[in-house]
Amino acid sequence: MRPFLSLLLLTILSTCVSAQIGLHPPTIDFQQIRSDHARIIFPKGYETRAMRVASLIDELQANHTRSIGEKIFDVDLILQTATTEINGYVGLGPFRSEFYATPPQQLSFLSNTEWLDLLTIHEYRHVQQNSNERRGITKLFSWLQGENGWSVFSFLATPNWFSEGDAVVYETALSGAGRGRTPAFSATLRSLLDEDIIYPYAKSRNGSYRSLVPDHYRYGYSTLTYARERFGNDVWKSVLHDGAAYKGLIYPFGRALKKKTGYKPAALYKAALLDLKAKQDSALAARGPLVEGVAFGDASEEIRNYKFPAINDEGRVVALRTAFKHTPALVVVSAEGEKDEKLTSVGIQREPYVHVRGNLAVWMENRVNPRYTNERFSEIILYDMKSGRKKQLTEKGKYFSPSLSFDRRRIVAVEHAPLEGPPAIAVLESNTGAVAAKFKVDAQSVSFPRFSPDGKTVYFYDVGFDGVALRSLELETGKTRLLEERNHEPRDYLQVTGDGNLIMSSGRDGVDNVYLLEPETGQRRQLTNLRIGGAYPFLSPQGYLYYAEATPKGERLRRLALREENKSNSALRVVSNPAGPNIFERPAAFSAETENLTQNVVLKDYPVSDFNDKLGGVKLHSWSFNGSYVNPGFEVAAANALNTVGIGAGVYYNIDERRTSTGLNVDYGGWYPVLSLGVNSSGRTYNTLDAGRDTLILRGYDFNQQRFSLGARVPLTWIRGDFQSQLTPALSVGYVTTSDSELTEAPDGFSDLSFSVSGSYLHRTAYQQVQPRAGVAARLAYASVLSGTDGSRLLFQSSLYLPGLFPTHGFKLDFDVQAENSANTYSYPNAFNYARGYGRSINDRVVRIGANYQLPLAYPDFGIAGITYFQRIRLNAFYDYSRLAIEDVTLTRPDVSSVGGQLYFDNVWLNSALITVGVQVAYLPDAFPGQAKTDFRLLFSGGF
Repeated sequence: MRPFLSLLLLTILSTCVSAQIGLHPPTIDFQQIRSDHARIIFPKGYETRAMRVASLIDELQANHTRSIGEKIFDVDLILQTATTEINGYVGLGPFRSEFYATPPQQLSFLSNTEWLDLLTIHEYRHVQQNSNERRGITKLFSWLQGENGWSVFSFLATPNWFSEGDAVVYETALSGAGRGRTPAFSATLRSLLDEDIIYPYAKSRNGSYRSLVPDHYRYGYSTLTYARERFGNDVWKSVLHDGAAYKGLIYPFGRALKKKTGYKPAALYKAALLDLKAKQDSALAARGPLVEGVAFGDASEEIRNYKFPAINDEGRVVALRTAFKHTPALVVVSAEGEKDEKLTSVGIQREPYVHVRGNLAVWMENRVNPRYTNERFSEIILYDMKSGRKKQLTEKGKYFSPSLSFDRRRIVAVEHAPLEGPPAIAVLESNTGAVAAKFKVDAQSVSFPRFSPDGKTVYFYDVGFDGVALRSLELETGKTRLLEERNHEPRDYLQVTGDGNLIMSSGRDGVDNVYLLEPETGQRRQLTNLRIGGAYPFLSPQGYLYYAEATPKGERLRRLALREENKSNSALRVVSNPAGPNIFERPAAFSAETENLTQNVVLKDYPVSDFNDKLGGVKLHSWSFNGSYVNPGFEVAAANALNTVGIGAGVYYNIDERRTSTGLNVDYGGWYPVLSLGVNSSGRTYNTLDAGRDTLILRGYDFNQQRFSLGARVPLTWIRGDFQSQLTPALSVGYVTTSDSELTEAPDGFSDLSFSVSGSYLHRTAYQQVQPRAGVAARLAYASVLSGTDGSRLLFQSSLYLPGLFPTHGFKLDFDVQAENSANTYSYPNAFNYARGYGRSINDRVVRIGANYQLPLAYPDFGIAGITYFQRIRLNAFYDYSRLAIEDVTLTRPDVSSVGGQLYFDNVWLNSALITVGVQVAYLPDAFPGQAKTDFRLLFSGGF
């Protein structure tokens, strides 16, 4: 069963995967260097960092493969400097990797290892994994299917918790920090264990719409380090090799694990968590009396996160809230536990952030180059809580962590554009956004700049290759002063109090606690002794400490009185714990591989050469039988390293119609329009209608056509606030030649013109929402024969999205129109959605109006033998009305309607592929003679 499903999902992959073409601004001059096992492609001016990445890769492959294997395949690695996204990945089909060079601001969740060093160690581990998975059946399908076969069979054999957990172990072992040493990384998981919650293995693998489930990075690290401690540093090496080779065929990874350790995956997962819980209980018992706050705010059972609490002018607590049911918003959190009061939405961000001072709040939001979406921006937004006005202060900026001065007249922010050299601290006017001053900082990145009360000093974190330092910047002189030495202590966030002290979080004692630092003396005091850990601390003038702590229901606020009751001038209470590792780290699990490469790597000097960003690196990466039992065929795919060129070709045989079709399509995105060239041969079958005074003549056409086409399209994208907009105008010209079939005469050859414009303006969705709660999507397409015969079609399709009765519900209205003369000799392929339950009917004009109401019904959270896992069941209730018309003909039944429902099952198949399977039931009150009143159909969507 499992091998059959693997082949089925390979078919899905071959038909569902499509890449966006031409996303890089053409102004970027790409260069390349070749290391022993990678080609590093990067913008001119970024040579120094590219050399360091290449040096690290060579060191990793030469001396750090003992726990994974020595097989390696060369990879193309692109360093993306124009984007502000926080990410990196390795992919197959084609085999390539991308690093997004702009570092995050938060230092705790991804650790304080320098950003590109962290990406290099973590992502190159995936290259090593993929290379060592190419054996046995996976290797066989890499021969038969190219990199698509390699990708699918690797993906299905190796659990994602192994792939990411192993990469986190690697980054932790080979750096001074890494996520394994960062308490915030495991906080949610530890909060679950603290309440004796261990989710079933299937739920941890596949996630949940109902519960807050830590991701596969956390569970993977926990499971891998536990096994390494018990069975040795290299225990996973043979498990990966045997699993990817599909030894035993069914559940190959689990069989290999059982053979090596005696555990199946579910049993090992549970044993690791029980061991972690025992360690946590012991550590808590040894910590001494806890010094922690009481729960603050709405105690709703919904999954919610509250971040960056602060006090506004009215003395009310304001925080950034994210939730399963709601998109991010700035809210007032009630001290009495009442419902939150929403102040305003917070737009799409690269990472959650807001800073409040009095009646003003600032944050950053994403913007994008409309045509070249690999160029992104981060703009400063100012919000006035009294007037409700929101204002974008910057344009085409790269600003991060903006914060207001105490007098609210200025904003300080990090400005970081990797190609422009070191990061800078920028001071801007809060009313206009004008830059008043800018100070370059000799660091790899800078985080959380904050004004002193008098506005003369800015405090900030300085991130380098050997850790993080805390510094101050004197704005008058531009001089910096070291407040705390550079090291890998997991520090994060900064607040400056009204009396000039600094508040921060740190995991120095194994749990994120809150500390106060006096910048003049350098004295640091611990203010809390927490159970799980605190984040985003804020100390009010009244001596109340607000912070967020991980719980099974999300990050929730707590409030701790640090001064004695009714004594506002009394000294703050302090505690003290010794420094030490967190229980999640398990350093013995990788002690045999531990080395701080980020400090010890030997930098090499590689030759630099130009890289052709138009056609450079084109290679054939996949060739595959598509697996269809209706239209089987063979396909090949090629692309270049920068994805400016995509080539696909295939030959197919339709078993039912006994016809062969072929196609070659080339997309080129190196210029402003994306150009497309197509050569396709296929069969066509359709009917036309000749209407006379007393007769109707139905003519059938059955012939072969060869189409040559040249097209251009301009894909445009905008992001603003909570909305993402897309617009794609497209134009193509073609020439069609025809050949007669045995039964009918084909239309004459002809040329034609096609034009379309599609667009959308959609509100983003929260995790549980089934569709956007606001927005519109539409497509207008016109095609016409220019010469040789007659034929044209006009098609308009649109949807309007509206809120439902509850936050996770949605209402959608559809309006579609098509006009195509049924007497035309040539008929274009049908693309119209008729009233659900009815098939295509001959017509000159047709209109459809649809009403849909969609809602989630249940979150089952159960699986069947690792084959499929039910995450969510949802219902779409619909009503459709269609009206058809034929010129000079009176139809006996021009109006048809249907009413019914679509029941969807959002499932994860083979713990890997998100695929929705559904059933549609439609009642047809206007069914045609001989047609059943009830129509049943299976529905299918999704893929890898």
